[in-house]
Amino acid sequence: MMATPKAVRAFSGSELRQLLEWRRRLRDEVVGLPRVWQREVLRALEEARQHRLHGRLIHRTPPEMSSGELIREIKWRIDASALDECAAGVRALNRAERAHGARVRRLARRETGPL
Repeated sequence: MMATPKAVRAFSGSELRQLLEWRRRLRDEVVGLPRVWQREVLRALEEARQHRLHGRLIHRTPPEMSSGELIREIKWRIDASALDECAAGVRALNRAERAHGARVRRLARRETGPL
């Protein structure tokens, strides 16, 4: 017996613009992140994909990869991702930028010293 395919909903114009903007942002900004945060973005994309496909959250830790492999895998996921998956990736990217930005601000204060 064949499974009935799920109904595919067409994106509205604003949803499509949002998807394209999130994909562009992820592709551009993930390259400059430390590897630990790149892995976090990849993990978020994969968990959202598993949730979309299987209807439940499946926690998976990405395997160890070289930096190049990690970036290629993330970019492949981004290009194949749905709106919810991109949203999860952007949330992980935002967390990374907040954490990474705070560290950069602390280092800058240390270099300039007390005023």
